[in-house]
Amino acid sequence: MTDTAKQFEQNRDADREGLDATVVLKPLSDPMLTAIFQNAEVSGLAMKSLLNATLQDSSDPPVSDVVSVVPQSVHADTSSRGFRIDIEAKMASGEIALVEVQVKFFPSTIERSLLYAEQALASRASRGETLQQVVSEMPRVIVVNILLAALRSGGGFHQVVELLYREPPYERATDKLEIHNLELDKYRKLGIESPSNALQCWLTALCRAQDGEHSLEEVVEMDEQLRTFHDEDEGFAQFCERFGYASGSAEVRKAYRRWQIDTMLDALDAERTAAKIAADLAESLATGRAEGIAVGRAEGVAEREQLEAEIARLRALLEGAD
Repeated sequence: MTDTAKQFEQNRDADREGLDATVVLKPLSDPMLTAIFQNAEVSGLAMKSLLNATLQDSSDPPVSDVVSVVPQSVHADTSSRGFRIDIEAKMASGEIALVEVQVKFFPSTIERSLLYAEQALASRASRGETLQQVVSEMPRVIVVNILLAALRSGGGFHQVVELLYREPPYERATDKLEIHNLELDKYRKLGIESPSNALQCWLTALCRAQDGEHSLEEVVEMDEQLRTFHDEDEGFAQFCERFGYASGSAEVRKAYRRWQIDTMLDALDAERTAAKIAADLAESLATGRAEGIAVGRAEGVAEREQLEAEIARLRALLEGAD
């Protein structure tokens, strides 16, 4: 039995509508992010801080004040299948920020980001507008993907994706779109003990709270640099405050419990699918090997019979010659 299966077996009889009060909730989870980023009044500063920490690390222009935040924003695409954005925020300047958190490896992250950005850009166009009007009013769309698993084997933990000309001079083709992939696996491997800038403070706090047994507030309290950042950055302080409030909410803890079980079920399904594929492959190899052996034996028998017949023919010729 796999570790995931054992964990699920241990939790299968637990109450789906409750969660032990001693369980520490993880910040990078759908229920917690939804509760933290409920609206601009209670989380706009946190969103602005996280975005500007990311943009500062890549030397991109900062965003202005956040005027709206919508967690779990659902959109319909042309195929009518629809898609969901974890957090969608709009700035006072009209800029749009889309934040997506991926707990498991998702190879089509860039393609999904482009779909999100296309939806955000297209939604700003009104019927009857000319192309020039649409382009002149088109906002900058910033996509931030927080990835627990690295998307690329090379490069640093902060991967910036943008549209560039393929021939020199290698400059941006447009400033309307930029994608930032924050790969937490790579950040963890750096082993940064003393974060030195805003993005490192954010990621250090999130990783330690996500990986360990301490709450976000405890993680911050135990680190001098994080305490200083908390006191100086009101957006990060707001995020920590909202995390503490959400962690104590019975409704959020129930939602977290359901999310936890669903996540384990998804992991079990993935393991079962992988196991079935491996079993089918092994069976195919075994069947092919058996068939190959059978064919080889049949060919060997036929060759032996032909050889024996040829020997008998030659003996007959020799006997006739005598």
